[in-house]
Amino acid sequence: MSSAVPHSAFAAFASRDFMLLTINQCCLTFAVLIQEVLIAYYLYQITKNPLILGLVGIMDFLPFLALSLWGGYIADRLNRQRILQISFSFAIPLSIALWVCFDLYNTQALSTNFLLISTFSILFLFGCIRGIYSPCFNSLRPFVVPEHHYTNAATWTSMCWQASGILAPVIGGFLLAHLDLEITFSVIVALFFSGSIALWCLQKRDFPQIQTESVTQSLKEALNFIFKTKIIFWAMFLDLGSVFFGGIMALLPIFAQDILHVGTDGFGLLRAAPAFGGLVMMMILVRYPPKSRPWQMMLIAVTGFGFCTLLFAVTRQLCFSVAVLIIMGACDSINIVIRQTILQLIPPKDMLGRVAAINGIFVTSSNELGALQSSIMTRFFSVVPAMLIGGSLSLLCVILTKAKTKALFNFRF
Repeated sequence: MSSAVPHSAFAAFASRDFMLLTINQCCLTFAVLIQEVLIAYYLYQITKNPLILGLVGIMDFLPFLALSLWGGYIADRLNRQRILQISFSFAIPLSIALWVCFDLYNTQALSTNFLLISTFSILFLFGCIRGIYSPCFNSLRPFVVPEHHYTNAATWTSMCWQASGILAPVIGGFLLAHLDLEITFSVIVALFFSGSIALWCLQKRDFPQIQTESVTQSLKEALNFIFKTKIIFWAMFLDLGSVFFGGIMALLPIFAQDILHVGTDGFGLLRAAPAFGGLVMMMILVRYPPKSRPWQMMLIAVTGFGFCTLLFAVTRQLCFSVAVLIIMGACDSINIVIRQTILQLIPPKDMLGRVAAINGIFVTSSNELGALQSSIMTRFFSVVPAMLIGGSLSLLCVILTKAKTKALFNFRF
């Protein structure tokens, strides 16, 4: 098996539909991250309120939380590919609506309060789309590549996300600093449109469907499976706890402007640094997948993530801050690949949508609620103490997980 690894680095791309899904993923990631950079930086410039940064994430998270389980159910009950195609298409008019709101504000046709209300409302609708789209997308990939290529496909999916994550914030920062909102939003809309075209080009296919028509019963079945499957439960807990307390992405605009004093271009570099570190690590993992002692590797990676949070809190030089974020991104990428492989290999095929939905809630909770937690802590304690407290709690989550999962140290893919 190991001798074949170098020859199978691009194995997943033998599937035309996996390539189309990757194109969609790249377009989506570029569009969302450029839009995220624009909204976060622009609203913080207007309000100077760190709480706004947390609220931006919450307005997207709440509808995702409400609809994701339903999205997982319909992914397993109906044709997940068709649901994916339809739901993604709605991102195009929503992005145009956001464009119009910012345009009207710049011409003083909208007040600041109305801009905030409009922006939060549109982000809420984006969250509704994501609640349906995400479990359909994450449960579709195992149907377009063979099982023995799952790790390769998960690594490439994560790598493309990381590569897009490097370029998108830099492009977003450049567009904000040197071009106008018209061009920035036109790029975002074009990316959403291109991603939608890629999905509608997928080959038609049928899927195994759950037999029960009860939403409650089907979701209870998936939850019982997760709680009984130790490796899935603790993988979700580890991500939730570590990123909820140790995530720093929502606070980067504050660091860029008030601590490091690097402006929009520097903010773009900070935002892109974790993705760069993740991309480098993904290139290694494509050639050498983490099949030997993956659980121990996951614990080590999340420990490194927590220590990076503590280091970043005390840095005052841009180059050192970027270096710490690069290492943080590398650690996080190991966690992502191992967790995604576990979630594709272990659940039954007719439960993939529901398990993906529940995992999506865990992941999004750690990111969005973590952003709110960080912004609230910053409001009361200032940004550096908030990050030191969060990083310490993140490491405590790793210690708890290690104590409860010693039996998983010999797990192999």
